[in-house]
Amino acid sequence: MTHAEYLSWLCLKTAPELGPKLALEVLKHYPDPTEFTGKPRHPLYQGEMLTEAATKHLQENNLPHNTDAILKLMDHYQIECLNINEYPVRLKDIFAPPLLLYFRGNKDCLFKAKNLAVVGTRKSSSYGRAMCSKLLAPLCRQKVNIVSGLALGIDTFAHKIALQEGCSTVAVLAGGLDAVYPPQNAELAKQILASGALISEYEPGTKSEKWNFPARNRIISALAEVVFVVEGPISSGALLTAKNGIQQDREICALPGNINNINAEGPNHLIKNGAALISSTEDLMNILGMNPEKAEQLEIPGILSKDEQVIYELLKNEQRALSFDEILIITKFPIGRLSTLMTNLELKGVIEKEGGNSFFAL
Repeated sequence: MTHAEYLSWLCLKTAPELGPKLALEVLKHYPDPTEFTGKPRHPLYQGEMLTEAATKHLQENNLPHNTDAILKLMDHYQIECLNINEYPVRLKDIFAPPLLLYFRGNKDCLFKAKNLAVVGTRKSSSYGRAMCSKLLAPLCRQKVNIVSGLALGIDTFAHKIALQEGCSTVAVLAGGLDAVYPPQNAELAKQILASGALISEYEPGTKSEKWNFPARNRIISALAEVVFVVEGPISSGALLTAKNGIQQDREICALPGNINNINAEGPNHLIKNGAALISSTEDLMNILGMNPEKAEQLEIPGILSKDEQVIYELLKNEQRALSFDEILIITKFPIGRLSTLMTNLELKGVIEKEGGNSFFAL
């Protein structure tokens, strides 16, 4: 999109008393805003489609007061922009699609055939993180593109798994791409840009206001074929993303959880109401139309000693974090021996330590 084209699109997007529905109606008749912005005699203005304020705005090619600042931020942060005619079809053909989509990084990620949206609570559990790693890593090795929201918790973990497996990932932000939110994920955002993309419908300089996040969620689900809800209460943003996915005719699937855990409320509710229950990577591959037989098997290589294997299998079967004392009681290993085994398992990257002195299998 050229500079002049961008300014015409920005003029259309910011027209008063227009709104997304009417803007789409205008584009249905006149797909290129450069044809009518700043052209007072254009046929668009002869009918009764637009209000007086919208007509005046478009005829005069008025722009936001901070347009110069927007352009400077785009140049400084290497932010580019796509208009609705340049999107992937799956994003364009939804209710209230964004007119403009800003991006940093590799825009080709948006057009990949296999995109999986992964969403969940910011207050993720060891079980949720462990299952993310177990279920998503083989998919990422098969180059399934992970789409999420860069939020703390499950979103962060999903992005990291993709990067660890050498796979691209797309983060959809709820503010301008000049500032990463949350700031704790600034370094993660840099890593994503190496092969993936950051995207947003908001102009650079826009703060990540709380009301932007629900709107952001519809883009996460729209970009994917399948929406996978890992954890989250009924009222969480993850459930809103699933609702958007249902409205967009996406496949919805969820990770079952302990009925006593508030993080399991959302996924269990979705499963109860028809979402696919995910208990293995093969389940996800089937929903994505992939052949599980071609997938790499998620097996722990022969790098574990017999005693290490006992501990790993215990944690894997429990599917939750166990304290050192619990492991000590169950395995009956001497305390010094168990300490050595736990350290070895952490170094081999098959278990992870949680807050306190608890551990879970990856």
